[in-house]
Amino acid sequence: MTQSKALPEQHWYVACVRSCQEKKVSESLFRLGFQHYLPIRREVHRWSDRRKVVDCLVVPRYIFIHCADSDRASILAADQRISRFLFADGKASVVRDSEMEAFMRMVESGGGRLSVSAGPLAPGDRVRVMSGPLIGLECELVSVGSGRCLAVRLGALGTATMDLDIETVEKV
Repeated sequence: MTQSKALPEQHWYVACVRSCQEKKVSESLFRLGFQHYLPIRREVHRWSDRRKVVDCLVVPRYIFIHCADSDRASILAADQRISRFLFADGKASVVRDSEMEAFMRMVESGGGRLSVSAGPLAPGDRVRVMSGPLIGLECELVSVGSGRCLAVRLGALGTATMDLDIETVEKV
């Protein structure tokens, strides 16, 4: 009879990165073999004389790393540009897989203005997107000003929100 060694459970953690070092940290994590996510959106910036497509960080100074809890110390030691991991209630903040997948879809959909809020949002209805690039996504509907938006919680980092037509969602 052979014994199989169980792999440690992996979670998405939020790491704080030195200013303007996000892309270099992403390359370093790739070389080290760690799954990670650096949320970047392509935007057209306009100046008086030209337009240019620019890659913009959605969440400056943060990167999401999928690893075991025991790997966090080695990640910090391997790259000095990572200053720390976010903590909440005395333990490392974890972003659930379903929330991370929803956030990735929001970033990659390219539609609507996307923002991340550090403060908690008021509780709202759970909704499912019925059409568009986020079809099937289940998340929270919150009121923002006079409009509506979708929200996905990202642990201690806060909440990602995206403007979406209210007629494209249904209550779950």
